[in-house]
Amino acid sequence: MRIKGLDAARGAAIVFVVFGHVWRGLDGQGLVDPHLFETIDRAVYLFHMPVFFLISGMLFKVPEKLLGGFSRISVNLLWPMCLWAWVEGCVHLVTGAGNKGRISPFEVLTYPFPPKSVFWFLLALFLFQAAAMVLRGRVAATVITVGSVAVVVLAQPQGLTGQIVQHAPFFFVGLLAGTRWLEKGLPIAACLAAFVLAEAVAWALAVSPFESVPAYLCGFVACVGFLGICLKGSALVRKLGERTMPIYLTHIIFAAGMRVVLTRLGLKDVATVVLVSTAAGVMLPLILFDLSQRLGLAGVLGFEPLRKRRVAVAVPATAG
Repeated sequence: MRIKGLDAARGAAIVFVVFGHVWRGLDGQGLVDPHLFETIDRAVYLFHMPVFFLISGMLFKVPEKLLGGFSRISVNLLWPMCLWAWVEGCVHLVTGAGNKGRISPFEVLTYPFPPKSVFWFLLALFLFQAAAMVLRGRVAATVITVGSVAVVVLAQPQGLTGQIVQHAPFFFVGLLAGTRWLEKGLPIAACLAAFVLAEAVAWALAVSPFESVPAYLCGFVACVGFLGICLKGSALVRKLGERTMPIYLTHIIFAAGMRVVLTRLGLKDVATVVLVSTAAGVMLPLILFDLSQRLGLAGVLGFEPLRKRRVAVAVPATAG
């Protein structure tokens, strides 16, 4: 049985994911005031990816059979990561889009290794779930949570390793928390106040997600506040939450493509470019998903799990 409130939270969060990448793309083109860019970028990145890891941890169920569990998460997470990384690499090969310009066929072949662009999330989620399956238990989850925060604060890891370690606490806290605390809902007013307070404190302290204990505290409070705000979201937002995987896997192609077309056509209004590009990054993947379902290819394309749990539990949408 799906938890509708969490679907709503995922649906709202995936819109922020698409927006965040459009926003960063505009900054890369030099079209956004640097101060405004940094303020909004930090505000969005304080919660939009962490909340996906938090929800994924809350819904993750350790399988009884370790081998079957590894097989399932490999097919459902690593295959989509590789497939759509190759697709994105082919786009770079043909168009020369992106920071590196046109890439070689060999670079396309190796594009998923290590993951680039948005695909780091799928590798991180695979590693977190694998660790949860192997180590098991609340003590292990607590040690990983505390240890990863310590590593981030003391060692400041960078690049792909940094992204993965920085977000580990959110998955494992979610694993420890479960979903029972959400059964009666959360007071929306208090959650809104908590979310605004967390963002305000993060802004006042100029913390970057995630490099310090205050940044993590603000991030966790923002995530819980965001969840509480979204729990009673509309049916439309819940539908988006049920379809986060196709949006996450393909939104860069559609949103970035729309952004580039609009700006090359001379559209200077940043708000319009953001709105249209974000809408394209959400709606066009949904059209592609619907087409893939009609053709019976949704699983092969990584939009739906190829291998599902045999027990009746809520399967987390694996993207953000």
